[in-house]
Amino acid sequence: AQPSWVVIGIGNLKLNVPKEGGDASRRPRILMRRQKTFQVCLNTYLFESMVCDKAGPKDVRFTGMRMEAETGVPEAELATYLLRVKEEEQADEFVALVHRHKNK
Repeated sequence: AQPSWVVIGIGNLKLNVPKEGGDASRRPRILMRRQKTFQVCLNTYLFESMVCDKAGPKDVRFTGMRMEAETGVPEAELATYLLRVKEEEQADEFVALVHRHKNK
C-alpha cells in the first residue's frame, strides 16, 4: 500500500528550545501554527532516535509524534512529516538545528 499524505496546513514553523538551566523536564519541540487562525497544527517533541533529513532541495522529512486533533496533545504514535520551506538554506538550517537539539 502506498503511504497517504495529509496536508496539515501552511504556517509559521518554530523550533522551541528550553533555556539553559531551566526546567529539566522540558524538551525541545517543533511547533507550527496555521496562517491567519494561528491554530496549532504540529506540536511534537524532539527525541534521540528521530529521523530528520532533506527529501529535496526545499523539503525536509522528519519523524514525530502524531498529534491529537482536538486537544493538540501528542499521541504515542509515530508519524512521518514532510515540510516544504521557501529557501534551500532554510531546509539545511532546520535539519542542522534538529540534529543539534534532539539529544538534549
